[in-house]
Amino acid sequence: MPKTIKDQTVEQLGGTSSILVRQRREHEEMDRLMDQYRSLDDLHQRERVLKQVVQLVFSHAFAEETVLWPAVRASIPGGEELTARVEEEHQRHGAPRPAHAASSNRPSSSMLNKSRRAPGPSNTGETHDRP
Repeated sequence: MPKTIKDQTVEQLGGTSSILVRQRREHEEMDRLMDQYRSLDDLHQRERVLKQVVQLVFSHAFAEETVLWPAVRASIPGGEELTARVEEEHQRHGAPRPAHAASSNRPSSSMLNKSRRAPGPSNTGETHDRP
């Protein structure tokens, strides 16, 4: 059974400049930021962390959509199905709400939906939800 990206070494993923290494590192950073967001009670601190999440999610999704997913679809048998499954998993992950709107520390995806919309590189300016 093939290893997941999470289980592979930096060298197995193509070295420190590999997009796979970058994406894995960003997933870890997003998890860390989300844990931090959930633990904070101070509204200003939560908003600061939320801004960090938004910036990271936008650049991360852009790299996936413009580099990683097209390469996977073009070079791996079953790439369409694989990327569809990964994108579905991304959609299931929550994203934080602004602190003043949160009734609990549990995040939702509503706040980041707007930040995950950006014109695709090969479309005519339509917007698409980013995973």
